[in-house]
Amino acid sequence: MGFLDQMKQLMELKQKMEATKEKLDQISVQASNKAVSVSANGNRKITSIQISGSVTGAELEKLLCEAVNEALAKADQIAQAELANHLPKIPGING
Repeated sequence: MGFLDQMKQLMELKQKMEATKEKLDQISVQASNKAVSVSANGNRKITSIQISGSVTGAELEKLLCEAVNEALAKADQIAQAELANHLPKIPGING
């Protein structure tokens, strides 16, 4: 495979990755518990936080951290699955 072929493959991979990033922006995941609901997109950006109930102080902080971490973990799973579809298979890493 020549240099130009490799460059072409890199450009195609870059385009696929950009398309995947745009797709992940459109995917929404949610996590909630008794007082907090958090939404994030597939690119791990928090898009909303809703707090309900009368929980305050340390308990609210704990519930907020739990919901944010759960939403980000869900976003990570989706992103990894989407990216795996576009990456070349590399023995010992993803193949």
